[in-house]
Amino acid sequence: MAKIETSVEVNRPVEEVWEYMTDLRNAREWSTEVIDTVYSGPIQLGASGVDTRRMGRREMKWHWEITGYDPPRQLTLTYGPPLNAVANFSFEPTNGNGTLVSCTTTLSPTGWMRLISPLIAMEGRKVDQKQFTKVKAILEQM
Repeated sequence: MAKIETSVEVNRPVEEVWEYMTDLRNAREWSTEVIDTVYSGPIQLGASGVDTRRMGRREMKWHWEITGYDPPRQLTLTYGPPLNAVANFSFEPTNGNGTLVSCTTTLSPTGWMRLISPLIAMEGRKVDQKQFTKVKAILEQM
């Protein structure tokens, strides 16, 4: 098991950051990996979907389900194979009118992927930081 922790402070109110990041139509704008997202109805507890992600030269489909939902404070996505991950996003108000966005992702790969999970986590930290920096830039320019 490996863990990835990422956070960024965005100078926008919690509600605006929540709405932008949980509107999956925006994922392709700020994600460095997501090519497409298909999901079943409104974003709420129990909703599910499939991300198509580019990882290196490969495209992978990643099935997910929303397993935690407390707007506008918390969203948890549970992903299936190949990496079996749980990504918990939190949105906390900061002094002034900002938002601290944090994500803790726990990877639980199976089989041979367990052996390289520290490398996957190391790359995941870099990717997440790029994505959070991009979210910050987009939202602060609005």
